[in-house]
Amino acid sequence: MPQLIAMIIIVVGAMIYMFQTFGGTGDKIEGIAQKASVITEINNIKNGLKLAARAGDIKYSSTDDSTTLQDLAKLGYFPEQINEQLVKSTKGKDDNAYNAISFGGISDQGDNAAMKVSLVTAGENFIPGIYVEFPQKGSLGSSAGFLESQVANDLKSISLIHRSADSATKANSEAQNSSGSGIEQRTPKVGTLKSGTGVNNVPAEYEDTTNNNDGKFIIYFSDFGSNEVVVKK
Repeated sequence: MPQLIAMIIIVVGAMIYMFQTFGGTGDKIEGIAQKASVITEINNIKNGLKLAARAGDIKYSSTDDSTTLQDLAKLGYFPEQINEQLVKSTKGKDDNAYNAISFGGISDQGDNAAMKVSLVTAGENFIPGIYVEFPQKGSLGSSAGFLESQVANDLKSISLIHRSADSATKANSEAQNSSGSGIEQRTPKVGTLKSGTGVNNVPAEYEDTTNNNDGKFIIYFSDFGSNEVVVKK
């Protein structure tokens, strides 16, 4: 009897947790499925970026003329449907934003997209980053914080994630460690510059504690080699 009572308590506790956290088993299953689709979309872009970087086709310019996803789509680096959507995007508006097809994305969707993915070029010799956003107006907006935390947790062993970034242009231009390993030299620092540092001979310090669940973040994958970096335009 004591074992039966203990088992009932465990089962009831688990049910309460699922309802409080996910709104029920159905929502939990849906959340897991959404996360899987999100990671698949990220990997589709990542694979194209690796090929493009290896060919020297991802270029950085300090005059806002860096390579966009549309530029790479015109060269055929992504799956056909992604290329088609990006090629149709309006130049200068959404030409660096892929609206995830898994969630009904189409060209020039703006903030109505469920999931937006953009190319991040922090500077020459850096790994190209992937900016991900779940706009509040989109169908995943209400799950933005949950999806960000889940994706960050799943990818933390194979990437560095700048969770306080709120746009594709908010990448840092300083390396993780300029005298460290190859991957540390190729990866920009993640986080926001702490107030009072980086000026007046005070060493720059970064912290990544703000807006960690706003559904906006940059991913730098650690498997980009020394020949898979951004080059100068």
